[in-house]
Amino acid sequence: MGRAHHRKLRRMNIVVPWLAIVVLVGLLAACTGEQAQPTPTPTTAPTATAPATPTNPTPTPTPVPLKLLKTSPETGPIGTAFTVTGEGLPAGKQVEFVWVTWDGSYVTNVTANDARFGERKFVTKRVPMKTAGVNAQGQVSVALTAPEDYGEVHDIYAVMDGADVGKAGFRIARNATISPTSGPVGTPITITVKGLATGAYVNTMAIRYDNKYTGFVSAVTTRGSATFQIRAAGPVGERVIQLTAASPGVPFLNVQQSGTKSVPNMDLKFTFNVTEGSPVPAPSIEWPTPNRINRLSDAIPKTVTAPSISAKLEPAIGPTLTQTTLRASGLSPNTEVELLWVTGRGSDALGTRYLAEIPIRKATSGADGSLTAPFQITDDRGGWQAVKIVQGDKVLAEVPFYLERSIVGVGVTPQRVKAGETFTVNIKGAGWTQLDKGVAVTYDNAYIGYACGVTSSGDITMYLVATGEPGIHLIDLYPMIYHDKNDPTPEFWNYELPQLTALDDQPGLALGYGLPIMRLAVEVVK
Repeated sequence: MGRAHHRKLRRMNIVVPWLAIVVLVGLLAACTGEQAQPTPTPTTAPTATAPATPTNPTPTPTPVPLKLLKTSPETGPIGTAFTVTGEGLPAGKQVEFVWVTWDGSYVTNVTANDARFGERKFVTKRVPMKTAGVNAQGQVSVALTAPEDYGEVHDIYAVMDGADVGKAGFRIARNATISPTSGPVGTPITITVKGLATGAYVNTMAIRYDNKYTGFVSAVTTRGSATFQIRAAGPVGERVIQLTAASPGVPFLNVQQSGTKSVPNMDLKFTFNVTEGSPVPAPSIEWPTPNRINRLSDAIPKTVTAPSISAKLEPAIGPTLTQTTLRASGLSPNTEVELLWVTGRGSDALGTRYLAEIPIRKATSGADGSLTAPFQITDDRGGWQAVKIVQGDKVLAEVPFYLERSIVGVGVTPQRVKAGETFTVNIKGAGWTQLDKGVAVTYDNAYIGYACGVTSSGDITMYLVATGEPGIHLIDLYPMIYHDKNDPTPEFWNYELPQLTALDDQPGLALGYGLPIMRLAVEVVK
């Protein structure tokens, strides 16, 4: 061990404890409220000596303070024109103005027998906006437009020669519209809201229809903008629609007393005039926007096929009882194989989950090793399933099939009932994961509960009681996220609630889950 190291140890043994005592005395004085006394001068100086050659530490560059730029106006809805100005900058230089924003996504946890929602995630990024020159007086001015983006404050940086030299900000204010504003029962009402933010208390809103909770509005993956529909319901006359703050998915009713009271437009009100003259609406299914469904996401559990074998299903998507055909090539000639349907079984309530393999049929390959095997998709749970091609105990290929939700018949039986009587709602294709096992149900735009199809092989049958005045009453089934007692998810969000924006913004979309909104109706008669 060298002399320098011995000197270092001696310095540590003497100086460090002495400093620690000084700090401890100061902490005790702060805790007791008494003034600390000066440390007495030691009667004996420390024996450690300084190094023979002092070392000069490398100086730390002093950060150059950013120029404070001015924004006018400082806030406004998407599309607002505003100007950023600054001074004291190097004359003749070019300045690039950069907008700070986020990319929003849903974090999901995918396993062999489940797909679970984890959290909403927002990752910061910078987007170039415009370049402007600094004049001879060191001043710069640039005209910008608020882009369609998440609401609340966005930083704007002035960048020169690759370094930030100035900073400003612009606040995107949320706003909303509805269209149309009148029509008979069943009229689709399109609601558009822009400027939802990314923070925990400002990224979700809720709809109340005549003071009845309908569902929540999200815009995680749609950059703060949401467009969705509800249907006109209730007796003839003016109905009130409110778009309200809802951080956990349910309406928050005293925003003015909350930590977000300074956020504008957290409680918006509209009116819709229900008119006469509506027939009973036919049952309908509204599917997600095609470009929002990621059929080939890397997060989707992949099937396995031997390198020499090619296999596919035609079609590879459909409801229960769909007629499909398995086509394969590269198999051993004139060989019998068995097709197995692979799906989820068990439930969270029963405390067990596993994958089951159900025999479909046997088939024999041709002399060229090809196989064509038609069969009918089973009446089973919906979502992502697989068909296995097996020979003995050897798996030759796995082919995915997406089993869609469907309405049984007209969905409602009987279609005409008296108030107080029971009617049945029946759908197929509920899945077996947290993302697709259930539906959240509204009656005349009032949330009444949820239903699950796990223990009934994807079948959801609900017995509901007709209420309200004679006329048409609406039943809507929305996608939802299931939450069980063992779920460790820390996300600040309620579950089993109607996600009104699920066609464009829902955790399952990135995994290829095309979960629809189902629209039904019943007529109450005297």
